[in-house]
Amino acid sequence: MTTLPQKELLRPDEVARYFSVSRKTVYSWIESEKLQAVKIAGSIIRITRDSVLNCQRKRKENENNQTVVD
Repeated sequence: MTTLPQKELLRPDEVARYFSVSRKTVYSWIESEKLQAVKIAGSIIRITRDSVLNCQRKRKENENNQTVVD
C-alpha cells in the first residue's frame, strides 16, 4: 500500500495504487457503493478521501474478523 495523497478528491488511479488493485476494481467499488465518488464537469470521476479511509477501515475490520480454521 502506498501513501494516500493529501487532498480531498482523488483520481481513480491514485486510489488503485493506494489499495494495490486495478482501476477496474476501483470503478467496481464505486458502482457497488463501497467508495463514494463525484463527477466533475460531467464525466471526470473523483473519489472522496473520507470514502477511501472508510473503505480501508472496513477492509481491515473484515481481515481481523476472519477466523482461521485448522
